[in-house]
This record gives sequence, structure tokens and C-alpha cells, in this order.
Amino acid sequence: MAKKDFAFEYKHMQIIKHALRHYLQREGASYQDLVSEIALLNRVENYIKEQFPFIRK
Repeated sequence: MAKKDFAFEYKHMQIIKHALRHYLQREGASYQDLVSEIALLNRVENYIKEQFPFIRK
């Protein structure tokens, strides 16, 4: 994968991660919604760590 593709995917995954974090704070979410959304957030965060280990904050 080209460097530009990595940057593009990394940026999009970061947007998804931040959107999920914001979405989790909404009012009216059921417990089951939160459980599944937290699991998805964890999967996204793990994907980012595995696919982009060379990017450190």
C-alpha cells in the first residue's frame, strides 16, 4: 500500500474513532446499544494500533 493510501485510511479510521466516542455520549442510548458500540470502538482502536504501529502520538 502506498504511503498516501496509509495516510488516507489512517485519517478515516481516526474520524470513525472520534465519531464513535462522541456518539457514545448521546442521551437515550440503551445499555445494549452502548455495549455493542463500545465493542465496535474497541475493534476500531485495535485495528488502528495493528495497522499503523509506526504512528505514535
